[in-house]
Amino acid sequence: MSHIIAIDIGNTRAKYAIFKNDEIIETATFNPYNNDLKEVVKKYPTITRGILSSVGGKIEECLKQMEGIEVFILSGSAPLPFKMGYNDKEQIGSDRLVAVAAAMMEKPKQNSLVIDIGTCITYDIITSDDTHYGGPISPGIRLRFKSMNDYTDKLPLCSPSKEENKIICSSTEECLQSGVLMAISFEIEGFIKMYSNIYKDLNVFIIGGDNIFFENQLKNCIFADSKFTFKGLKFILDYQ
Repeated sequence: MSHIIAIDIGNTRAKYAIFKNDEIIETATFNPYNNDLKEVVKKYPTITRGILSSVGGKIEECLKQMEGIEVFILSGSAPLPFKMGYNDKEQIGSDRLVAVAAAMMEKPKQNSLVIDIGTCITYDIITSDDTHYGGPISPGIRLRFKSMNDYTDKLPLCSPSKEENKIICSSTEECLQSGVLMAISFEIEGFIKMYSNIYKDLNVFIIGGDNIFFENQLKNCIFADSKFTFKGLKFILDYQ
């Protein structure tokens, strides 16, 4: 029985998943500059194919560790299971393509909005006629915290908290945390409302490493785990 490896390299983390048929049997983060992937290939010698999506480079470093494996590198010019409503296909991030592919697989022939809350926050639409439209990009949680620290003399560098955000704050840290997290919530709610006015019966998927900070704030959304992205990668690979 052969296996498939799916690799997702973001701006901050690199992850892989091993598929046996359509089942994910292992996932983990890895360091592309070590021999982590080489060890994975040793562990699963029956890996015959793979797919790699990267917005953070490090493609060659990964390929060197997977000699003998047929690896499909995802890009906007690759064959995709949906149409592209985007002028410059080469410029669109492969992470956005994976996200809409996963949404299309989860809710076929339906309108879906995918909101990826990571280093940046991205908004992507896949329509009921299988067309992908890119949407706005805004700074993510940590970029907002870092910019306030970098461009002021006295504001500290804060981290997000899962505690309830307040509009009456008792410390500078609370002020920063509430300002960033509540502003992002209002932003997301605003975009959902605008898209819902355009696309009927809209599904909303919230993905990305920082979606955990909004689970109690955003209603009527589908909060997806990391397997969502890997399923999108597998869906694209099966299309080839």
